[in-house]
Order: sequence, then structure tokens, then C-alpha cells
Amino acid sequence: MAYQEDVINVDSILSLMGGTIFHFIVGIKIMWGNVTPYVTSYLVQFNPDVSYHNTLHVYTAVFLGQSLFMYLGGQLEKKIGPRTTCFIGAALISSGTYLSSYCKSISTLGIVGIGIGLSYSSPIVCGFKYFKKSKGIVTGVITTGTGAGPFLFGLIATTFVNKENYPVDGSTGLYDPETSPVVGRVPSMFRLLGAIYAVCGFLGASLLISPPDDSHSMEPTLAGIGKGESAPINAKNRSGYGETPTSGDDTTIPNTSAFVKGKGHQRYGSRVKFTTTFELTTPQMIRDSLCWLLIATKIFTGVSGFYVAATYKSFGQTAISDDHFITVVGCLGCLSSGVSRLVWGATADKIGHFKALEVASYASPVFMIIYTLTVQSKLCFGLSAVVLLFGLWGANYCLLPSIASFLFGDKHMGTNYGFIFLVFGLSCTFIIDVSGGSGVSFFFLNWVFVIVGFIGAALCSQIRYLTTKVSDEKALKHHRATSSVGSMI
Repeated sequence: MAYQEDVINVDSILSLMGGTIFHFIVGIKIMWGNVTPYVTSYLVQFNPDVSYHNTLHVYTAVFLGQSLFMYLGGQLEKKIGPRTTCFIGAALISSGTYLSSYCKSISTLGIVGIGIGLSYSSPIVCGFKYFKKSKGIVTGVITTGTGAGPFLFGLIATTFVNKENYPVDGSTGLYDPETSPVVGRVPSMFRLLGAIYAVCGFLGASLLISPPDDSHSMEPTLAGIGKGESAPINAKNRSGYGETPTSGDDTTIPNTSAFVKGKGHQRYGSRVKFTTTFELTTPQMIRDSLCWLLIATKIFTGVSGFYVAATYKSFGQTAISDDHFITVVGCLGCLSSGVSRLVWGATADKIGHFKALEVASYASPVFMIIYTLTVQSKLCFGLSAVVLLFGLWGANYCLLPSIASFLFGDKHMGTNYGFIFLVFGLSCTFIIDVSGGSGVSFFFLNWVFVIVGFIGAALCSQIRYLTTKVSDEKALKHHRATSSVGSMI
């Protein structure tokens, strides 16, 4: 049967653990900034024109692969289940990394992005099936692995490749392929990481246990939410998407046929008092104005984090010659990104997802300014800026899936969020590729992303404002038809 309450048993705990372990390898793209100096120096011996701006495209290629295949991953999870989907993802991620050790262009890392995209949402969807009332916590716990993995793997990579803490050449910003032992260790680094990814991925996937799901089962009451506290409410007769609820005093749910696209369900962790909502399919969601506002919000609040994750080491080495220090800073940043997701998830379940995301979005560009202006100071650049920036970036990953589920329903969450991430990924890939191809300094680009961050914060305020007035299903339909956002589509 389909669970309507939080279920704590062996299967649910193992699935939560498995999802967290699996996300260790899902988050490896954010450690690219840590290994970029090593990989770029390695590629120079095959192409002297390779620069940091060129290898930034490798990062975006992985991200693009993830974006393109997340929607397919949601469809795949529905067909074969989360465990098998994650087995496929683990195989692609580990093999793509391992095979990169034999290539001269690292093009096989695109396979890694495909594997991440196919399997990213499966552990989260599996967790949602057990923990119906704690979605913020579930998302936070599982995506904690997205930061913890790169923290661990980044330390392993640097310790293996540059245990002597050799600095880069002051004139080129790279390690000399002819004299530095760092360059010769890069292929072995990829093989080591590929093997580790295989162990973590297959272990995490094997622990995922999807509960029996009866989509035709129906509870006699719905649950409302107010200020984070659940309260049962009576359900009026409601019809399918795009129809007006019928009048009448009958407060029981006659049968499931009254619900065209799923069932009414509780809203989690938000102070917006939805009583029920439609389970929107992806085509229906695409026609919803809130979908595109949510996508724009995700783009402008998330792209700066991807940029920092890809360039922090290259930017930091313009003023700091200690490779081990910058590596530790980046790894702590990855850990901060992961741990912060648990914190943001718990915070969202208390004060609301929209408000929590808004707080993080306004703080992010402020710390981006500190990050840019304090690169000469190890303390300010490292602990105060990079670590906090990664932590604030974690809010985007933790809160947006729950907000998407909040607005558009649980049933099609995998495919719905897959589409949202597809548009997000394509947009971020374009923005970062244009930034990398521009050839301008990282210092100038940092200021560009400060502006982008403030735009994202304003969009967060807008989406919170538009949704706070929605109090029931009829109002939600009216809002979608008449909002200023909808009038532009």
C-alpha cells in the first residue's frame, strides 16, 4: 500500500542510508575545481593551447550530461525502480571516470554526467515514499552525501597527486608536464577515483528498497498544513485539473475516480496553507506559469555556486601559492554544501521552504563580494567566503526539489524535477561556457555573478509573494490563470 505517514522501519532506514551513500558519487562534479590544475597541466602536453578556461568546458559537459538525462532518469525510475536505475548510474559514473585515464581530451567525463542525470532523483523519490511528512529532512539527509563525497574524494585526489604540495609555476599557473611529478600521476588518479566511485555507487544502490505502492489507495481525509504543523481536514468534492470544484456538503471522498491526476495530499514544510492540490504531469506543469518562475529562480540562485565550484582554485591560486590549503578549503566547502543541506532541510520544515531559500539567496551574493575582495587573505577567502558560499549554494539543491513537489505534486516528481533541472542545466551550461570562453579575468566574472545572485534573490521574493495568497485549489487555479507571470506566457 502507499504510505500516508512517515514510516520508520528497517527498509526506510536502509533506503535513507543507501540514498546518502549513493549521493557521494552524484556530487563529484563539484570537486572539479579541485582537480582542474592537475588535469589542465596534464592536457597541456597534448595541446599547448589548453587553459583553465578550456577545461571549464569539461565541468559544464558533465553538468550538461546530467541536465539532459535527469528527465529520462525520472521516467526510468518509474519503469524499473530506484535500485536498478542507480545501478545503471553507478556503472556509468565509475566507468566514465576510469576510462578518462586513457584519454587525451577527457571527453569520457561526459558519460559521468549522463550517469548522474539518470540516477540523481531516484534515491530522493524512494525516500519520499517512506517519509511523507518529512520531505525537507529526507532531501537534506540524502543530498548531504552530495557534499560529503567530494570532500572525501577531493582530499584523496590531492593527497595522491600532490602529496609534496608542489606549487604551480608562477608564470603559467600550471604544473610543468616535463618536470613536475604531479602531471604523471593524473591517469592513476582517475583510475583510483573510478574504483572508489564503483564501490560507493553499487553499495548505496543495493540498499535502496522501494516500498509497495498502490496508486489506487486513498485515505479518507486529507491533511492541511499551517506554520509547519499538520492538521487533518475534511475534503470537499473536487474534480480534475482545470475544472471547478462542485458544490455540496458531502465531506467524504467517494472514490479515486474523483481525482484525475492523483490524490490530494499534505503540503510539507511551508506556511502557505494549501488544503490540497493537483498532481500535475510534466506537460501540465510546463503550461503552469509558476513552473517557469521556479526555473528562473533556480537558474539565478544556483549558477553562481556552479561557477565558484569550478573556479575557486584557479582564482585562489592568483594570490595563494599553497595548493594543500586551497584543496582543504575546497573540500571543506564541499562538506559545507552537504551538511548545510541537512540544516536547510530542517530549517525549511520549521519556517517554510520559500522563506529559507530567500534567506540563502540574499546572503549568497554578499559573501560572493567578500570572496572576491579577500583573495589575499587565507582566513577570509577560505573560511569566511568559500566555505560559506558552498553552504549557501546547498540551499538551492536541498530546497528546490521540495518546492517543486510542493507546487506540482509528488506523483510525477521525478520527471517534473527532471524537466526543471534540464532547463536549469542547459541555461547554466550556456552561462558558464560563455563566461569561460570570454577570456576575461576571474575577478571581473565574480562581479558578474554577484549581480546574477541579487537577481535570483529578487526572484525568490517574487515567487514567495505570488504563492502566499494561494489558500485553496480554486484560488490556485485562478492564480495560475491570472497571475502577471502567466500573462507573459
